[in-house]
Amino acid sequence: MMHSILLQIATLASPTVANAAPVKEAESVFEIAMKGGWILVPITFLSIVAVYVIIDRWSAVIKAKRGGDLVKSIEPMIKEGKIDMAIATCQATNTPVGNVLVAGLKTIGHPVTDVQDAMESEANLQLDSVSKGMQYLTIIASVAPMFGFLGTIFGVIKIFYNISLTDNISIGIISGGLYQKMIASASGLFVGIIAFVGYQLLNASIDKIMNIIERQCTQFIALLRSNS
Repeated sequence: MMHSILLQIATLASPTVANAAPVKEAESVFEIAMKGGWILVPITFLSIVAVYVIIDRWSAVIKAKRGGDLVKSIEPMIKEGKIDMAIATCQATNTPVGNVLVAGLKTIGHPVTDVQDAMESEANLQLDSVSKGMQYLTIIASVAPMFGFLGTIFGVIKIFYNISLTDNISIGIISGGLYQKMIASASGLFVGIIAFVGYQLLNASIDKIMNIIERQCTQFIALLRSNS
């Protein structure tokens, strides 16, 4: 008796299982990201600019760190009075340190204060050149999260608009707006973090370059005074 009842239940349940709706396949990361809406266009543009500036300035910083012991290389030339050779040696390095020392070498024979002023002016120019474009990173670090917040606002508007059209509060109705607000917020914050971290790392490296230049200038002035 019990066996026949169970058999009937299984027979009745089998059509339900067979006719069950197929499970929707999981969407790819790209498909999910595209639900962030048009606000991802400016965020993507800002991310491209941020990455370009970081790579470009990082290569400039690596190049600028060369020539840390340039004064030692030109010291014999200065003692022998071969100023032109020392200038050529510094120019060949094509580095901020080399350019600053060139400014000092070209003013040899003038008072030491004039040499220091010439090197200081050139050092400021070189540091400005190395840090060129970094202001864009500070702008992106501030603006990208704002675009993400703007996308969040649009996502909330979309949720209430869909609810007003259907008069139905269900996860299917509000999911589109939720996708948009969450993806926009995450994208804006992510780009802002990249720009902020990139700026801080580059700024720290530029401070090290400044220390190298100051150390080389100090050694150069000491060398001039010892030869005077």
